[in-house]
Amino acid sequence: MKMTLKQTKLLGLTMELELKAKEYKILCKKFETLKKNNLNSIELENLKNDFLKNQEEIKNINNQLKALKK
Repeated sequence: MKMTLKQTKLLGLTMELELKAKEYKILCKKFETLKKNNLNSIELENLKNDFLKNQEEIKNINNQLKALKK
């Protein structure tokens, strides 16, 4: 069965979103580790930036998915 271009894009974006969700969970585990080991301001700032980047990427993927579903 052949997939259309739209179906291929939806599948790709869905897979990318799944990876970003896994990355988010990894970042949460890193944060928990930092909390247990006394928060280091440099590491915390780096982690914050990683969270913000991940959040922006997830928003971007969701916007692309919404546009494709119209």
